[in-house]
Amino acid sequence: MSDGPASTDTAREAAYTADAVRAAEAPALAEGRPLMRWAAHALADVAAAERRAAPGPLLVLVGAGDNGADALYAASELASATDAARVDVVLVRDRVHRAALDTAVAAGAVVRQASEVCTAIEDYTVVLDGILGIGRLADRRLRGSARAIVECLMARERRPRIVAVDVPSGLDPDDGSADAAVLPADTTVTFGALKAGLVRGRGPELAGRVHLVDLGLDPYLRLAHPAITAPVELLRVGSPGAPTGAEQGGPAGVTRQRA
Repeated sequence: MSDGPASTDTAREAAYTADAVRAAEAPALAEGRPLMRWAAHALADVAAAERRAAPGPLLVLVGAGDNGADALYAASELASATDAARVDVVLVRDRVHRAALDTAVAAGAVVRQASEVCTAIEDYTVVLDGILGIGRLADRRLRGSARAIVECLMARERRPRIVAVDVPSGLDPDDGSADAAVLPADTTVTFGALKAGLVRGRGPELAGRVHLVDLGLDPYLRLAHPAITAPVELLRVGSPGAPTGAEQGGPAGVTRQRA
């Protein structure tokens, strides 16, 4: 994992709807680009930095979609690191990205029940929130074990460092609305493009520091109209193999550092 510096930009940034980002990802995926693995590697780098600042066991909350898979692939890197502490995984849905789960378990991550984790919630120093991402959902409220474990975390006297995967779970990626049961992040690692919900509504309150991972989507995003432009400070990072915006004629003055 890389410990190199990333670039920080404070400017008016274009932010996009979830539909626009998915549309930009589609041709890149059709070309065979491993966007998920690029995203997961950058996520693992950020989570590793958080864990160095707060050493101890890491908890990974995993939903059913690609967001959960990103978290699992990142967990596999974190569990296999030479300085790895314990990495525990909670599956909040019956459905899971099987290949990502198998990779994480093979690397040493341990699957735990939500009830088991809640009784030992004080152990964890860093939490990866991979419950919900930008998938199409009629209702983004957390329910069942997802809601229970978020409530356990929020009830802690001293909250762990929360790293949100793409967006904080429960935050609408387009308008920034959120239910009461949403896990405020210290850091949000968002992939490919800034999501509109991170700069609207409750987004700025819930997202913490935003890391934008460059997945080389700029040529495709030029075909979409931003949902909003807003002043925001971004820490920009890249991932090995992903072409940067600068390499593809991206915005002048924006430096992207490969993770």
